[in-house]
Amino acid sequence: DLVEEVLRLKGYDAIPPAVLPASPVAKPAIDPGQRRVVAVRRASAARGLVEAVTYSFVSRRHAALFGGGADALVLANPISADLDTMRPTPLPALVAAMKRNRDRGQVEGALFEVGPAYGENGAEAQTVIAAALRAGMSGPRHWNEKPRPVDAFDAKADAIAAIAACGIPADQLQAAAGNAGAANWYHPGRSGTLSLGMKPVLAQFGEVHPAVLAAFDLKGPLVACEVFLDRLPPAKTKASKARPQFAASDLPAVERD
Repeated sequence: DLVEEVLRLKGYDAIPPAVLPASPVAKPAIDPGQRRVVAVRRASAARGLVEAVTYSFVSRRHAALFGGGADALVLANPISADLDTMRPTPLPALVAAMKRNRDRGQVEGALFEVGPAYGENGAEAQTVIAAALRAGMSGPRHWNEKPRPVDAFDAKADAIAAIAACGIPADQLQAAAGNAGAANWYHPGRSGTLSLGMKPVLAQFGEVHPAVLAAFDLKGPLVACEVFLDRLPPAKTKASKARPQFAASDLPAVERD
């Protein structure tokens, strides 16, 4: 207040002009990998899938059905006897959630989850997988279109939509039959994989294997897909010739009417 009074008496025009120092623009708070997770969640929800948030550990018996259950991934002090092993993929938890819904009268359903999966090498083998699951009919009863049982092509469409949301052109994806690399928890004759040329498999999809359904005491059809987000190549962006004419400032503008 005292400085203000001195300046008022002396005159504000007596203050020499000065240029404010340029401040660097703050870096974005999320990285490209986190942006992909958000994009996949939005794309999956737009296709009618409901997001589920499940535990990162499942029972060892269920983990073994999906290629997991190694001794290195068994918890020493689990919170429950049925949650004693780190999950190899989000699918076991989604299938268990579908089982609970079926037991409560919800026959049809469509769930998805984007979360971590764990291999045998501990933290180095942790990956991010976008998994989706559909059960029952393709939709509710409608006078214009008769619902049909879900099939492997519904799961394939979910996988393609998730990959396309990450900026990868869907028309460049190559599909192969299940015997070309799909996991053994899918039906061998009703499953497939998606890849880009000779690169690693980006996604796998298909009907859930009957042995898995029997282990969960579920009746089909049940279709699923898994998209390995860590394997997706970075999205190609076109180079722009436009150059910024000024640097953005961290200081907001002050306007007076």
